[in-house]
Amino acid sequence: MSPYLLHLLVWFVPLILLQWAIGWRILLGNLRAVIAGTLIGGVYYSLTDVVAILQGIWFFGDDQITGLHIGPVPIEEILFFTIVSWLVAQSFILLLPERFRHAPFGSQGVTEK
Repeated sequence: MSPYLLHLLVWFVPLILLQWAIGWRILLGNLRAVIAGTLIGGVYYSLTDVVAILQGIWFFGDDQITGLHIGPVPIEEILFFTIVSWLVAQSFILLLPERFRHAPFGSQGVTEK
Protein backbone atom coordinates (compact mmCIF):
# COMPACT_ATOMS: atom_id res chain seq x y z
CA MET A 1 0.00 0.00 0.00
CA SER A 2 1.36 3.39 -0.93
CA PRO A 3 2.03 5.99 1.78
CA TYR A 4 -0.48 8.34 0.11
CA LEU A 5 -3.24 5.69 0.13
CA LEU A 6 -2.44 4.74 3.72
CA HIS A 7 -2.79 8.36 4.83
CA LEU A 8 -6.10 8.69 3.00
CA LEU A 9 -7.50 5.69 4.83
CA VAL A 10 -6.11 6.60 8.25
CA TRP A 11 -7.29 10.23 8.16
CA PHE A 12 -10.57 10.05 6.29
CA VAL A 13 -12.25 6.71 7.02
CA PRO A 14 -12.76 7.49 10.73
CA LEU A 15 -14.39 10.82 9.84
CA ILE A 16 -16.73 9.17 7.34
CA LEU A 17 -17.66 6.50 9.89
CA LEU A 18 -18.27 9.13 12.56
CA GLN A 19 -20.59 11.09 10.28
CA TRP A 20 -22.55 7.94 9.47
CA ALA A 21 -22.68 6.89 13.13
CA ILE A 22 -24.13 10.25 14.13
CA GLY A 23 -26.31 11.12 11.15
CA TRP A 24 -27.06 7.95 9.22
CA ARG A 25 -30.80 8.62 9.00
CA ILE A 26 -30.23 12.13 7.66
CA LEU A 27 -27.57 10.95 5.20
CA LEU A 28 -29.72 8.10 3.89
CA GLY A 29 -32.68 10.44 3.50
CA ASN A 30 -30.50 12.79 1.44
CA LEU A 31 -28.36 10.21 -0.33
CA ARG A 32 -28.93 11.64 -3.81
CA ALA A 33 -27.55 15.00 -2.72
CA VAL A 34 -24.53 13.35 -1.07
CA ILE A 35 -23.78 11.31 -4.19
CA ALA A 36 -24.28 14.27 -6.53
CA GLY A 37 -22.02 16.54 -4.47
CA THR A 38 -19.38 13.84 -4.22
CA LEU A 39 -19.34 13.12 -7.95
CA ILE A 40 -19.42 16.77 -9.03
CA GLY A 41 -16.56 17.74 -6.71
CA GLY A 42 -14.50 14.60 -7.30
CA VAL A 43 -14.72 14.82 -11.09
CA TYR A 44 -14.14 18.58 -11.23
CA TYR A 45 -11.03 18.54 -9.04
CA SER A 46 -9.64 15.44 -10.76
CA LEU A 47 -9.99 17.21 -14.11
CA THR A 48 -8.24 20.31 -12.79
CA ASP A 49 -5.49 18.01 -11.55
CA VAL A 50 -5.01 16.75 -15.11
CA VAL A 51 -4.30 20.32 -16.21
CA ALA A 52 -1.90 20.95 -13.33
CA ILE A 53 0.03 17.73 -13.92
CA LEU A 54 0.27 18.23 -17.68
CA GLN A 55 1.50 21.80 -17.18
CA GLY A 56 4.14 20.62 -14.73
CA ILE A 57 2.67 22.57 -11.80
CA TRP A 58 3.08 19.48 -9.62
CA PHE A 59 3.97 15.83 -9.78
CA PHE A 60 3.92 12.76 -7.56
CA GLY A 61 6.95 10.80 -6.43
CA ASP A 62 6.87 7.21 -7.62
CA ASP A 63 7.76 6.03 -4.11
CA GLN A 64 4.61 7.69 -2.69
CA ILE A 65 1.95 6.20 -5.01
CA THR A 66 0.86 2.77 -6.25
CA GLY A 67 1.61 3.57 -9.90
CA LEU A 68 -2.03 3.16 -10.92
CA HIS A 69 -3.22 6.14 -12.96
CA ILE A 70 -6.30 7.32 -14.79
CA GLY A 71 -4.75 9.42 -17.47
CA PRO A 72 -1.89 11.31 -15.84
CA VAL A 73 -3.60 11.40 -12.42
CA PRO A 74 -2.59 8.83 -9.76
CA ILE A 75 -5.51 6.84 -8.37
CA GLU A 76 -4.66 8.13 -4.88
CA GLU A 77 -5.20 11.71 -6.03
CA ILE A 78 -8.58 10.83 -7.56
CA LEU A 79 -9.54 9.08 -4.32
CA PHE A 80 -8.40 12.12 -2.34
CA PHE A 81 -10.62 14.50 -4.31
CA THR A 82 -13.54 12.10 -4.20
CA ILE A 83 -13.25 11.45 -0.46
CA VAL A 84 -12.87 15.16 0.36
CA SER A 85 -15.92 15.93 -1.79
CA TRP A 86 -17.78 13.12 0.00
CA LEU A 87 -16.94 14.57 3.41
CA VAL A 88 -17.92 18.08 2.33
CA ALA A 89 -21.23 16.87 0.87
CA GLN A 90 -22.06 14.89 4.01
CA SER A 91 -21.04 17.73 6.31
CA PHE A 92 -23.15 20.17 4.32
CA ILE A 93 -26.22 17.92 4.56
CA LEU A 94 -25.72 17.24 8.27
CA LEU A 95 -25.29 20.94 9.08
CA LEU A 96 -28.03 22.18 6.74
CA PRO A 97 -31.11 23.47 8.59
CA GLU A 98 -33.77 20.77 8.74
CA ARG A 99 -36.24 22.73 6.60
CA PHE A 100 -33.84 22.59 3.62
CA ARG A 101 -33.18 18.85 3.55
CA HIS A 102 -35.27 15.75 2.97
CA ALA A 103 -36.79 13.94 5.93
CA PRO A 104 -34.50 11.47 7.71
CA PHE A 105 -34.66 7.87 6.53
CA GLY A 106 -37.48 5.94 8.16
CA SER A 107 -39.52 8.98 9.17
CA GLN A 108 -41.77 9.17 6.07
CA GLY A 109 -45.39 8.60 6.86
CA VAL A 110 -44.97 9.33 10.54
CA THR A 111 -47.40 11.96 11.79
CA GLU A 112 -47.24 13.88 15.03
CA LYS A 113 -50.23 13.92 17.35
